[in-house]
Amino acid sequence: MTSHDKFTIKTLLTEADVSGRDYITLDNEEEVGEHIVTHWHPMNIHKAISNEDGIELTIRDIDTKSDHKVNFRCNASYSSILQGHWRLNFIERRSLKAGDEIGFFWDPVLCTLCFSVLMKNYL
Repeated sequence: MTSHDKFTIKTLLTEADVSGRDYITLDNEEEVGEHIVTHWHPMNIHKAISNEDGIELTIRDIDTKSDHKVNFRCNASYSSILQGHWRLNFIERRSLKAGDEIGFFWDPVLCTLCFSVLMKNYL
């Protein structure tokens, strides 16, 4: 297994992802459900779906060894949204651009969503 294989959720950032908004939508619903949400208590799943703010999660940036709080929620179309200081803590702090690939995986021991920049777009 290569180091990138553990990232079960991979997203290629678009202009919309990096330009002004303070959230990212993870459109790969099946992978999010299978690799992240299945590790949660049913009450947290209910909150992520029914509560407008979702649930608070810690995201560990494994490249910089830093932890950041975000809110995770599901919208009406069941897309997963990470919001709340997303832009400041990830887009700006990591200088992310359209074309960069990011990845996530759930660490069941730490109960943390892990994040990494898998590939930078230098064009």
